[in-house]
Amino acid sequence: MRKVCLLLGVWLAAVTARQEDWPAETRLERTAACPTAVLLIEPSHEDAESALLAFAATLADEPGARGHVVVLAGQGPVAPRVWRALRTLPRTEVHFVQDDQELDAFGVTNGLGFYLFDAWGRLKKYDDRSEEAPVVVGSFRKA
Repeated sequence: MRKVCLLLGVWLAAVTARQEDWPAETRLERTAACPTAVLLIEPSHEDAESALLAFAATLADEPGARGHVVVLAGQGPVAPRVWRALRTLPRTEVHFVQDDQELDAFGVTNGLGFYLFDAWGRLKKYDDRSEEAPVVVGSFRKA
């Protein structure tokens, strides 16, 4: 019986152990014990405002989620409509950066990337995307 309990415990630990997908190279701090959403945007991107609105909707759908929006400040001025959208985000830290470190950390190549991590730092996957991490959950390209 003892062996069975031990094997069951080892199996349960293996099943519940989760590899953290949160990028080690990022300067952003993941909030432990709750989902964390990250949006990286170029302020001049044509889809910046709609991406911010979708980000806000994600925060509303994820109880207790915390957010980070990284604005690539060196990529042009922030439009008034983008400022308005930034000010309405709940439970979100906004970071203005001049370099590409966060883009590189999250693997964003097109100026706009969205990521949602669960409470354990595991990237949530949608639409049966590949098992590689990080996976861009939502991405928008310039026309």
